[in-house]
Amino acid sequence: MTSIEYNKRSLKKMLGKLGPLLALVVLVIALTIFTNGKFISTNNISNILRQAPIVCLMASGMLLVILTGGIDLSAGSLLALSISVMGVMVKNFKIMNPVVLILIGLCTGTVLGLINGLLLTKLHLPHPFISTLGTKNIARGLALLITGAAAISGFPQAVLFTGVFDFDFGKVSIPFSFLLVIVMFIIFHFFLNRTALGRKIYCFGGNKEATRLAGINVEKIQLFVYAGSGFMCALAGIVYVGRMNSAVPLASLDGDLDAIASCIIGGASFSGGKGNIWGTLIGAMMITVIRNGCNLLGVSSDLQQIVIGTVIVIAVAIDVFRATLQARAKRLAVAK
Repeated sequence: MTSIEYNKRSLKKMLGKLGPLLALVVLVIALTIFTNGKFISTNNISNILRQAPIVCLMASGMLLVILTGGIDLSAGSLLALSISVMGVMVKNFKIMNPVVLILIGLCTGTVLGLINGLLLTKLHLPHPFISTLGTKNIARGLALLITGAAAISGFPQAVLFTGVFDFDFGKVSIPFSFLLVIVMFIIFHFFLNRTALGRKIYCFGGNKEATRLAGINVEKIQLFVYAGSGFMCALAGIVYVGRMNSAVPLASLDGDLDAIASCIIGGASFSGGKGNIWGTLIGAMMITVIRNGCNLLGVSSDLQQIVIGTVIVIAVAIDVFRATLQARAKRLAVAK
């Protein structure tokens, strides 16, 4: 390989990694211009940092699933059912211990995610699209059933803490929930890049059969990633309860799509084995920025759905185009 070819490949890799960040910067500049500077006001920046954590946390769990070549369409419903169970504990069983309530919510989400994994590994359903689509409807229905389709309030302040507490730095307030996101993403970074299990997840997504032949228990990996996705949905739900001061059974109706879009925009691939946690953070911020910008511009909720849907289609198209180019490059390399 000549130095010119090496430099070209290095440049392509760098642009591939920086592409989502550059797109976010361009989007911020455009919205700043179209909103006459309102977008970058301190109050609006604080609002964005409050809005982003729920999508960010759900997207981090979704990344685990997508890295294995899977998908979790039940993410938003798992969030709703987790917080609904917490609400029922408060309303019907008068449980007000914040530690117990948070543990109940996290355990509920983790168990529900584990069920998704079991449907794939033990019942051998043909594709996670089928199993998670089923659990999506079941979980949402259960959330509506146990709450009587009504929001439940009355949570102790310690439970609401993650969604309402801010650190004030002069004119800018940084929500505790966003700092929680940064901490969780640092943990995810080290887990995916520095641990054996993290590397096995990438290997699984790259080539499931080769991973199995290497003696790695692929079923345990699937169980782990789906349980991890459920856990992160429940954690996002706790932030949601803090923001809304209630458990809403219809919470996060589009949460799963936002989480999936965040991963794909951030460079993950539906084929598995590709993606990183920081790209996912940028993707989640892009989704949040788009929604926030649409609100500032007075775009109706209906049109916002069209915009977000268009972004998802473009992201998937880019993923397919990128995979096609890589496959073509491999064929050319073999031919040479």
